[in-house]
Amino acid sequence: MQLLRSLLKQISYESVRGDDDRKITDICCHSEKVKEGSLFVCINGYRNNGHEYVPQAVEHGAAVLVVDDRYVIGSRSGPVILTEHMKVDVHELIRDRNICVVTVRDTRKALSALSAAFFDHPAERMKMIGITGTNGKTTTAFLTAGILQEAGYRVGMIGTIESYDGRRRETVKNTTPESCEIHRLLSRMVENECDCCVMEVSSQGIALQRTADVFFDIGVFLNIEPDHIGKGEHATFSEYLHCKSRLMRQCGIGIVNQDDPNVDKILAGHTCEVENFSIRHPSDVMAEDEWYGMESGSLQSHFTVKREWRREEIVMQLPGQFNVYNALAAISVAGHFKVDREQIKAALAKQVVPGRCQNMSAGAGYVFLIDYAHNEMSLRNLLETLRKFKPARLIVIFGCGGNRSVLRRYQMGETAGRLADFTIITSDNPRWEDPERIMDQIEDGLRGAVCAGEKPSYIKISDRRAAVEYAVSMAEKRDIIVLAGKGHESYQEIKGIRYPLDDRKIVQEALDGGIREYHC
Repeated sequence: MQLLRSLLKQISYESVRGDDDRKITDICCHSEKVKEGSLFVCINGYRNNGHEYVPQAVEHGAAVLVVDDRYVIGSRSGPVILTEHMKVDVHELIRDRNICVVTVRDTRKALSALSAAFFDHPAERMKMIGITGTNGKTTTAFLTAGILQEAGYRVGMIGTIESYDGRRRETVKNTTPESCEIHRLLSRMVENECDCCVMEVSSQGIALQRTADVFFDIGVFLNIEPDHIGKGEHATFSEYLHCKSRLMRQCGIGIVNQDDPNVDKILAGHTCEVENFSIRHPSDVMAEDEWYGMESGSLQSHFTVKREWRREEIVMQLPGQFNVYNALAAISVAGHFKVDREQIKAALAKQVVPGRCQNMSAGAGYVFLIDYAHNEMSLRNLLETLRKFKPARLIVIFGCGGNRSVLRRYQMGETAGRLADFTIITSDNPRWEDPERIMDQIEDGLRGAVCAGEKPSYIKISDRRAAVEYAVSMAEKRDIIVLAGKGHESYQEIKGIRYPLDDRKIVQEALDGGIREYHC
């Protein structure tokens, strides 16, 4: 517990109405998580305005409300919290419920500072590693954690696939959770005696102040291309790039991909020491002599890593140059810990990342991969990489998420048409959009592809399970089939409801022989 009066010293506020001499039992920003004595911070999300949920928070036992001063309006009877659908008298809250109401200019900023203080600033008691980039955050986080664990460190993780507090693993809704959940997780890591935390830092997480009160000992920049631009995301690429660059002003050591064309913009105004990694340019950590092999349904990446005067041969189960970049970033981070070369080699050789180039078909004579590639850059990198293994045919199955950039659909369709031998267009997470319309837009992009003067070969199968079964039914020796877009996800989101659907399960069932007859 913490005294409200002590917590308020951590923020700038406009007013405090009610008794500030009380103990706070918890802090949250979702009304369903409120319990007796909680401090409830009202934040505006993409779909919901937290101020609308003040009555629910009060009924669940909230002791303190932190609200945006724009929603506190004066009236004859006194101030009221007012939104389009809700009106609550502040004096009644104080008189009848003994609730304290704090008004601030920025509730997201307040949530971050209050959360850090409530959990006693746990980020200051571990080594914090933050990883950002359009693609590769999850793989790099797993590789980094794997190396550190191989060297005996106790490592916590926060990222797209899961959070890990040193004892327990949990799925998370967002790549970078809300700040109250971040500090709650970090606090548990401290309790579980973690030495360090590896965190994926999304641009949205930075823009929405979720990491505002976390200072990273090491910040890693992987790459950036236009993505996450549109309604509910970033307005422009410049804004997206600016959000990514803020990590370099929020860390002690910045480790950057020297080969990314926007690296100078990412470093503009940086306040950190800078180190770099590269395949193409002289850098602190470099990769040379890359080659890729496919044997008995297994894909491997081989390369030589060069650090100062030392060279080491590295073998990974994760295929492709983009994964070599991810490995270089992880190796760069490891250089700031007590890790020897054999530990690095052992960790990279055995690391598998759920839903990231995950091979489901060992011994089948062909390769069936599941990957999270869900934008043009990641799909292009993946397909170009798989081309290097010289498959008999390269077959890709993918869709695009609804309520996301429409441009992404045309771009991914064109890329698939240009790089794959055969494409199966299917449904991803349509969310609130018509899945058939999304597939039509992908098809428009695919039709525009230029591939050796021939029209791209494809089929549309909206049922994702049926699309997988069709691919397995047509698979031949030395084919590579990749199911892209959802990776580790265990659901399909349709009209606000998440239905159970796990690509790994449906692929395994198809490989095991559970194939229905399908007519196209």
